[in-house]
Amino acid sequence: MSDYLYQMEPVFDEVDVEGVAECVRSTWVIEAERTAAFEQAIARYVGAEYAVAVPSCTVALALSLMALEIGAGDEVIVPDLTFVATANAVNMVGATPILADIHPETMGLDSTAVAQALTPRTRALIPVWFNGRSPHIHQLCQLARQHGLSIVEDAACALGSRWQGQHAGTFGDLGCFSFNTTKIITTGTGGMVVTNNPGLHERIERLKNHGRLDRRDYHPIIGYNFHFSDLLAALGLSQIQKLPARVVWKTNLCRWYYERLAALPGLYCPPLHESESLWYPDIFVEDPPALKTFLEGKNIQTRLYFPPIHTQPCYTTTGHFPHAEYSSPRGLWLPAAPYLTEAEVDKVCTAIGEWLGCHEASRYAC
Repeated sequence: MSDYLYQMEPVFDEVDVEGVAECVRSTWVIEAERTAAFEQAIARYVGAEYAVAVPSCTVALALSLMALEIGAGDEVIVPDLTFVATANAVNMVGATPILADIHPETMGLDSTAVAQALTPRTRALIPVWFNGRSPHIHQLCQLARQHGLSIVEDAACALGSRWQGQHAGTFGDLGCFSFNTTKIITTGTGGMVVTNNPGLHERIERLKNHGRLDRRDYHPIIGYNFHFSDLLAALGLSQIQKLPARVVWKTNLCRWYYERLAALPGLYCPPLHESESLWYPDIFVEDPPALKTFLEGKNIQTRLYFPPIHTQPCYTTTGHFPHAEYSSPRGLWLPAAPYLTEAEVDKVCTAIGEWLGCHEASRYAC
């Protein structure tokens, strides 16, 4: 390991390497038995009846909306504070993303803001498990039932995260996960849709495979080429064996950080509830870019929160988003690579404390 602390970096071992090499040696690298096994492993882990592997979580979200027959003329409510892919997936199917503010504690969709955003054209909600935190999912599901709406959970950053014993992505009609290189386990790229609804499962399978359920040339509906790959699945099958231990490690990592940082003046640690597994440990400070620059000078990499979607040039819109506008410019994600030691967390926290002391004394003059 170098002295540089990466904010996130994937970790592979010889078991991962051998799993992929065995797939290559077999020459069977298209979506086949390994993909089916990976789907079954994810379904078992999260407690869903069905899982379907796809090229990315963005595709998973779009396919979920297609399976619900959401498209042109429909509206889908998404949180203003999330990665832009959540809204992009709505546009992919021809529907309109409607932005709603977040709850300041969960940084997920706020049910009051959702209720105010409803119109006769609203068809679905996409609650995001922002950084792995539950977005008051029971309230949002109840609201959806009252108004006859579907729920597609964006759990891209929430594999391993649970709320009241139930896994993220299994509360609504469909749930979507990511296996990008920054996630708790990775296949390099890739996503997964989970559901307990057999009809939606069949539609997802057809939509990702040119409208068919197998490789026979019978196409009752229009579909697309959103196949996975057994190369990716081979890595996923190895990585998922590490997932339980990594969830425990993530819990310990957050504890190490928050125990050391909680008492520092000028810094706030967002709440973390039992069984929630954070994507990255995060903090709130008044000038994250300045702290980021300071830490970079000490070979410590961090990541700023996403900008609110309504501020993006492709989504510029008016609205009332006070909690998103407050949280976004104050959030900073700390180093979370799977090999970090408690001593390295000490190094990060000591540097943050040093910057905070300079901040109080000389207003970012350090």
